[in-house]
Amino acid sequence: MSEKTIAGVLEAVRRQVLPADDREYCVALHDYVRDQVRFGFTIGFESVTPEQTLAMRRGHCNAQADLLCALLRGAGFEAGLRFISLDKRTLRHAVPAPVLFCLPPSLFHAVTQVRLGGQKFNIDSYIFDRSGFRQQRARLRAAGLERGLGLGQGAVCDWSGRGDAFSQAEPRDILPDNLQFPTLAEAVASRAGNNTLLGIHFNQWLACVPTPLRRASERYLNSRLGPAMA
Repeated sequence: MSEKTIAGVLEAVRRQVLPADDREYCVALHDYVRDQVRFGFTIGFESVTPEQTLAMRRGHCNAQADLLCALLRGAGFEAGLRFISLDKRTLRHAVPAPVLFCLPPSLFHAVTQVRLGGQKFNIDSYIFDRSGFRQQRARLRAAGLERGLGLGQGAVCDWSGRGDAFSQAEPRDILPDNLQFPTLAEAVASRAGNNTLLGIHFNQWLACVPTPLRRASERYLNSRLGPAMA
């Protein structure tokens, strides 16, 4: 079965990893998204489905989270999206300075929440693959910044299946009143988020831009992410 579908990915991961238990299976699905879906921006932004993100092999944080949730639910696990307020400084040097300036101070950022062994874990450690993560972390340290280049403080790119693990979010971002939704589509439909530029949601901006210009903008924004997107 092709890895172009959720069912195909689940079958391929089971066949390749041969997980011994639920924990190993969940970690393997996390690693699949981390290693097979590059962090980046697409013309569909938050209107994409998990299947579209899988087909493009690229997506921003919320699209990646949505895909991992779909895989976890497809494998029979209880999973959903928990939205936190992400400090926009996480995107310093990852997006053009004028774009960063126009963004709200905090962004509507999804982390994946999964129940495993009777506990709920929050993760977004799948943002960059290991090579890209090391490159971004080296650039961050060279710049003398606490957060930026798509990474938060204390960022990691591995998950053990035994606790929380974050690449962009931080432990203090997990609060009792964080909004939760089963899917990204439901979160967007609720109009709960604030992912806006000059007060207008990114999806509304994109709908007004001709496709060739959207594709050019996509290429430009992804080029700003540096070596991790090479």
